[in-house]
Amino acid sequence: MDSLVAANIKFCFDLFQEISKDDCHRNIFFCPLSLSAALGMVRLGARNNSARQIDEVLHFNELSQNESKDLDPCVKSSREVLADSSLEGQQEATETQDLQVKSSNNENDLLSCYFGKLLSKLDRAKTDYILSMANRLYGEQEFPICQEYSEGVIQFYHTTIESVDFRKDTEKSRQNINFWVESQCQGKIKELFTKDTLSDATVLVLVNAVYFKAKWEKYFDCENTVDAPFSLNENEEKTVKMMRQKDLFRIGFIEELQAQILEMKYASGKLSMLVLLPQRSEDNAKGLRELEKKLSYEKITAWTSSENMSEERVAVSFPQFTLEDSYDLNSILQDMGITDIFDETKADLTGISTSPNLYLSKVVHKAFVEVDENGSQAAAASGAVGSEKSEPSWKEFNANHPFLFFIRHNKTQTMLFYGRVYCP
Repeated sequence: MDSLVAANIKFCFDLFQEISKDDCHRNIFFCPLSLSAALGMVRLGARNNSARQIDEVLHFNELSQNESKDLDPCVKSSREVLADSSLEGQQEATETQDLQVKSSNNENDLLSCYFGKLLSKLDRAKTDYILSMANRLYGEQEFPICQEYSEGVIQFYHTTIESVDFRKDTEKSRQNINFWVESQCQGKIKELFTKDTLSDATVLVLVNAVYFKAKWEKYFDCENTVDAPFSLNENEEKTVKMMRQKDLFRIGFIEELQAQILEMKYASGKLSMLVLLPQRSEDNAKGLRELEKKLSYEKITAWTSSENMSEERVAVSFPQFTLEDSYDLNSILQDMGITDIFDETKADLTGISTSPNLYLSKVVHKAFVEVDENGSQAAAASGAVGSEKSEPSWKEFNANHPFLFFIRHNKTQTMLFYGRVYCP
């Protein structure tokens, strides 16, 4: 499962580079895990070149088969569930194609097992925070869905594929999808599909929406929140609500980039927000770009390790912000190399439906996060502020200029969310 976590982080940074390449002055927020799982659902039914492209872009082809001995029953079960239904095509295939299909199915087995285990771990750990992931495939009802595929999606991805009538009642289908997403995401994500985004030509839609809310382990006292300047660049500032507190936090310094990294845990310590803060400069966007260019799975692992981060007395200043971001990912994923599943003439999704004409019409991703003093809990200080002493000085972490952040599930090291705050 560790190799799946690594694959998801690599995909996260690849996707971030693609999303941010044309605009370095915008806020960005998305959930790489949810999106990887959603595309994993598509991969479950993809075959041949359609499957290979997904594997390469999402790094699924790098999964290790040697991580856990207890996967054998899972793999065996998934092979029974996910047997390829297109038997005639297999009989006509050459020996080389047979080997490719076998290899592809083995990777699919492993991927499904790893996602099933990972999502189960995250589901079990949700007592102290809200993490609502709405992943679902909606298919035109004229395309019959393979029973094996439906069972696999339920078993491993904890969701379903639904039949709707895009052709005869597009608007009702749109409203039903939007209502389901809103109900799954605590009412925070509305109108995922706006009018005219779906049509009677739509055949398969991948819905992917996420809402997150948690309380800090060490909450910020509202009385310490002040109006303060946030520097966008040399000539432009914005007044923000700046939260402040002094306490023990894990903090580190990235020498090669002259940047700080801070960990702020959420309640119970199961999740953490890690903030990457470049040094303030005349052009804050430039420092941020340099940091973004260096991002990789290997680098982030080293930067967040115990060798680089230690618990220190830190004076933290951190802005309140709410981020809501929505992406039509068709063109982005195509630029990254996933092309065939969007092409009616090339898509091979015969593991989803025996119909050779099925292709993915649209992939939409929307994520929402709120960051404030203490989540939904009212400020009720109980003597935890403490008095100032003339002891060792406090390290300062002042996020008063653009920064990057990610929210991590600590036990599995899974990167749940990733974002850039350019303007709170």
